Amino acid sequence: MQIFKFGGASVKDASGVKNLAEIVSSFGSKKVVVVVSAMGKTTNKLEELVKQAHEGKDYSQTLKELKVYHHEIARDLLGQLPERYIEFEKSLEQALKELNGCEPMLAYDRIVPHGELMSTSIVAAYLDQHVSCTWFDARSVIRTDQYFTEANVDWVVTEKQIITSLKPVAEETVVVTQGFIGSDVEGNSTTLGREGSDYTGAILAYCLNADGFTVWKDVPGILNADPRILEGTEQYEKLSYREVTEMTYYGAQVIHPKTLKPIAQKSIPLIVRSFLDKGKQGTTIATENTTKMIPCFVFKGNQLLVTAQVKDHSFMDEKKLGLILQVLDLLNIKINLMQNSALTFSFCIDNKEFKSKRIKELLNRDFMLSFESPLNLATIKNYTPDSFNKLPWNRTVIMEQKTANNYQVLYR
Repeated sequence: MQIFKFGGASVKDASGVKNLAEIVSSFGSKKVVVVVSAMGKTTNKLEELVKQAHEGKDYSQTLKELKVYHHEIARDLLGQLPERYIEFEKSLEQALKELNGCEPMLAYDRIVPHGELMSTSIVAAYLDQHVSCTWFDARSVIRTDQYFTEANVDWVVTEKQIITSLKPVAEETVVVTQGFIGSDVEGNSTTLGREGSDYTGAILAYCLNADGFTVWKDVPGILNADPRILEGTEQYEKLSYREVTEMTYYGAQVIHPKTLKPIAQKSIPLIVRSFLDKGKQGTTIATENTTKMIPCFVFKGNQLLVTAQVKDHSFMDEKKLGLILQVLDLLNIKINLMQNSALTFSFCIDNKEFKSKRIKELLNRDFMLSFESPLNLATIKNYTPDSFNKLPWNRTVIMEQKTANNYQVLYR
């Protein structure tokens, strides 16, 4: 059993979907489960729709653009819209009408999953013309809690449902399913966090005891930096689970942060390959690392620095730090960089407006809060003296930290 994951860039147009079909078909009689993301930048468009609909603004033009985009791809591939796609388009329209008064994160999870549902409807209909293929709703097997927008998986229920419902289908045909989405015990759609399709692939690989998990991307493998930001990037041939886990912790975009744990537990190799150059082997992630570790550069934009200061001139002690960390845990917020002094605790997080509002509401009583954004965060993992020269020269440093192996700087 092999798990393949194709991201939005791989299915952004009709030629991309045809390429996916060629890749899957080339594996012949092997059992394959294909996890597909929303097409192109559809998730961004759906996030825009959520905001407009939730605020009571006219979203008709945004919705029209989204529909036209999918219609063109479907007609180029199939000559018509698949019936399943039409159902999900109607479901999206209805959900948008019902957002008024809905809690923001719940509203997000009612709308955004439609990107994956619509894309897989088109991909499965086309792929079925080339191999025996079954469309499968990931929400029917991936059970989560109600941490909307970043839901946590109920592994016991999920594994049971995958083995009972999905595995028998995957033994007979190629399965096309959605990344990024699940459902809670009440049947509400949930999402696993931005770029969560990798994680979906890992969940399926774990529960199905897959022989391998391949992520097909628009890069030849895992690079030591984003080539759009730095020139002269280098590719890793092999990496350990531990090394990649650390890279994703600091924000490297090649794999979703939660992806490694489930496949590492069962020693399932993960391969990152290029859908643009199918002949290349890519990067293999497994138990042992046999590649010399070169510096890895990670850049994150749109960062928010929150500084909490005690109100009574007492120390920022462990009890007060505990209060702050409990709130961040409650809101499912990851700290990207933190620093404390006698009276303050500063932490850098991804800048999400609805979460910063909740931080204010929950911490304002005990602390004086200040917010600074937008900022940028750069991390050099396994740095060398020469690697610092690759950071942006014209920057105002807000905060920096340096350990024996890693360097981080928050800057404007």
